[in-house]
Formats: sequence, C-alpha cells, structure tokens
Amino acid sequence: MPVRDLRAISSDEHLEADFCIVGSGPAGATIALELARTRAKVLLVESGGLTRDAGTDALNEIENVGWPRVMDQWLVRNRMLGGTSNTWAGRCAAFDDIDYEPRDWVPHSGWPFKADELTPYLSRSASRLGLVADIGHMSRGFWNPARQRGAKPGIDERLLSSCLWQFSRDAGNRNVSVNFAESLSSSRADNLDVILNATVTHVNTNQAGTAVESIDVRGLDGEARKISSRCIVLSAGGIENARLLLASNSLHSCGLGNQRDLVGCFLMDHLKGTIGSFDPRKAQALRSWFGQYFIKGPIGNHRTLRGLRLSPEYQRAENLLNGAVFTEEYEFIAPDDPWIAMKRLLRGKPPALRDAVNVGSNLHLVGQGLFQYLVEKSSLPRKLEKLELRCIVEQRPDPSSRVTLSTRTDRFGVPLSRIDWKVNEQEQRTIKAIATLLKTEFERLQIEPPLLEGWITENQDLPEYFQDIAHPTGTTRMSADPASGVVDAHCQVHGVHGLFVAGSSVFPTSGHANPTQMIVALAIRLADTLKNRIVNSQAA
Repeated sequence: MPVRDLRAISSDEHLEADFCIVGSGPAGATIALELARTRAKVLLVESGGLTRDAGTDALNEIENVGWPRVMDQWLVRNRMLGGTSNTWAGRCAAFDDIDYEPRDWVPHSGWPFKADELTPYLSRSASRLGLVADIGHMSRGFWNPARQRGAKPGIDERLLSSCLWQFSRDAGNRNVSVNFAESLSSSRADNLDVILNATVTHVNTNQAGTAVESIDVRGLDGEARKISSRCIVLSAGGIENARLLLASNSLHSCGLGNQRDLVGCFLMDHLKGTIGSFDPRKAQALRSWFGQYFIKGPIGNHRTLRGLRLSPEYQRAENLLNGAVFTEEYEFIAPDDPWIAMKRLLRGKPPALRDAVNVGSNLHLVGQGLFQYLVEKSSLPRKLEKLELRCIVEQRPDPSSRVTLSTRTDRFGVPLSRIDWKVNEQEQRTIKAIATLLKTEFERLQIEPPLLEGWITENQDLPEYFQDIAHPTGTTRMSADPASGVVDAHCQVHGVHGLFVAGSSVFPTSGHANPTQMIVALAIRLADTLKNRIVNSQAA
C-alpha cells in the first residue's frame, strides 16, 4: 500500500479516486481496510504524518464558549496516521438496547434503526479492535466464558444491573491497544493509497449542491491541491466533521447539508468523574460487583472491567439518562504493593531484601491473588492507597449544545471550531441518582457503602472538573427525516449524493458506552454500503 506525502506529489499529477476517505482514525481506517482488495480505487487522506507535529496540532485549536473543556486538543484528537487510536485507552462496549429507542423523557432521542441492525457489525468489529466477539455487554454473556458466577444474590436488578467493558488488545503486543496506523501500514492492498500531511479545507459539490465532486487539500507547504471523487467519506472526528461541513460554504453560506441549521448541533460527550470512594482495605469484598477479569480469546487473555449500570426499568421510572459506575484501582496502587516487589525480585532488581520482606508479610494477598488470577480469571488484588467510585453518564441531545465557526481562522484560512458545550440538569440528576442508588443498595445488603462526594450528598451543582473525555458525539446526527438530522440511516448527507460521514458525530444519542466499538461497527456497515455501490455500478 503506497503511503505518500502530499508535498512529494507532483502538481501535474491528477489526484482522483472512486472513494476518498478523510481521516485515518478508527472510522476512516476501518472503511479503507474494508474496501481494500476490491476493484475500486481507494484514497485515504490524513492531515498529519507518521509522527506528531506541532504545526499540524495547531490546526485543532478551538474557541470554547460553553462548559469547561480540555483545551489541549492532543488529549482529545490526534492529527497523524491512526488518528485517536494513537492515544486511546482501548476501552470498548456496545450500546444498550434502550440507547437506540425513542424515549419520551429524552427529547430528540431515537435511532433510525433498532439495536439488532448493528449486531452483526459489532461482531465483525471485534477482529478490527482486538476484542473477543459476541460475549455480550451484560454479565450473563460474560460470566460463562470467564468461568465465573454472576454477582452475589441481593442487588436488585430492577434498579442496577451488571455491565462490562472490554479492552482492546493488539495481536503483536498484548500490553497495548490496537493502533490503526499499524493496521494500515501492514496492508498489502494495491487499490489503497494513503496521502499524508494533506489537510482538507473545503468539500466541493456540483452547482446545485446535490452531489459531491472533490475536496480541496493543503500540504505543510501551504500548496493547494484538488482530489476528485464522486464518493467522499468524512471521518475526521466529532468536532472536525461538523467544522468541514460548515466551512464548505462557497456555494451555500450555511455550509453543506445545513439547510435546516442542524450541522454542529446536539454536541454530546460523556460526563465521567469521581462520585465517591471506598475503604481500599475492603477492595476484595467489592469484587462481586466491580473489578477486572480476564477471558480467553483467539490471541490470548483479554482484560475486561465489570461495573453496574442503571437498569432500563429505573431509567424509565425516574426519567433518567443511561449511566454506569465502576471502581478505579490502577491509579492508586501503593508503593509497597507486594506484586510490584515480586516483579522486581523475579527480575533481580534491588532492593531485594526489602522486597522479600514485603512479599513475605503479604503472603495472604499473594496467595489470594494467585487463586483469583489462575482459577477465577480476575485481576491481581493490589495494595491500594485509595479506591475511587467513578461514573460515566450519557448526555441529553441538546440542539443548543453545538459547534459553529469562529471569526478566527487557522493558517489555511479555515475558521476555527467555536464550541458551546452544554451540561444539563437531567445529566446531573442521573449522576446523583446512580450514586445514591448504589449507596442505598449496599446499605440494604449490609455491605460497606461508598463515601459519596460532598456535592452529591449536599445536592450541589456538578463541579467543573467533570470535563469532556474525548468522546465528541452527535454533531452530524443520523435521522430518517432530513428535518431532524444531517445524515440518513446509511450515513449519507441528506440531499448531497456521494457525501458520507463516519464516526461518533452521526450518533443520535451517546449512551454510557465508550464510543470506539460503535464507531467501528458503523464504519463496517458503511463500508458494506459502499461495496454495494461498486457492485451496482458494475452491473449498470
């Protein structure tokens, strides 16, 4: 697969492709790899290069006028081959069935298809992401392959039910998540080309604005080039997809696909943060509900994280959003943890005597850990300084939470993204509800409950340290009706033939799940749609 820098391509060379994909993160890379070895010519365009570049990073600058956000955009999105897969944590989950449903207590909710539509694509996403396929999001699908029992009797599943996250595992290095830069670089497809350091500045259509024709790109040297294609996929992320559509305004001042002023609206993320803590000495007693476990997959053991989520029944009864809780251990491992000492001893590293004493004085923890790891397939019990209870909560789709264009521009003359991200009362109420519900259930079961954060117990407003967590969602939302969304159920921009959008920006709702597995599943589904176009064009 040829990988070229735009600066090295002669200005005389006409650049064109059957399919042009903008962005090489999980969405764009997946579509490119799915289209590899077809008869179509596929061109993947990436704004960055093989390594991080400060000048390219600057193109991600934003203007924030809403709820406090992470301003270091490298922590949110990465302009280089592989996109955000260069820095992601690898945490994956599928949406719950309720996330797809129209909910009368959640305005603007509902997907244009049901959960079953994505089931085969979620299964196919496992190999792309280094996951175990078809283990299910809920505990009943997890405990069988993990050879575990479910949670101890007592938790009322009408209130809280088990949920599960998997962590991506690279086939070549079990200690890291899949990086799509490596997936692309290892491709041998001769129909797939990659052009690096090519920043898209405008998407061009016919005069009527009804069909896509090309994109304008700029290299690091500032030289402008044009790439022709009758099928273009924007997969540049939840902020950039909206920015590109809005900035492509040479024919229509409002931008592409924005006749109803919906591009950039409904910006969501996840509210994630600490809502309480447990006594770290009692960590083992919580493993029936929380903690990390391992399941065997095609490339070895895979790490999973267990937590609890609000049941669909409770969400309906209390008009709440979706949300989940889990415990965080690994940020708070104590310096005298016996497993750290044992690793140093096995590697012959000092201080050997102190480490030997440490291991000897914690033999109960070591023995318990070996049993849990080898028999129960759970993670090793660690000696902790702290054990936090954290939540991750869905946001309500809010049309006033949006991305627009700033009056400031980047060095290529493209307006910066102006972000007005909203946090609503319903989200705050959901966080307080799940925290209080867990505490009440643990007290009822005579389990030591969490010590909740003061802002929850005193019913105060959400603290501003709950910032975005690099999950920008919803800005080019999917809808069956052009009056309520930007793209249709197959991710084509309403009214613009051949222009597609991939990634979390098309999600109508955000659920509580980390978005990457959903992004990849939808990307595979879109790739199948594009493959059908190849078949149909050959038959015509």
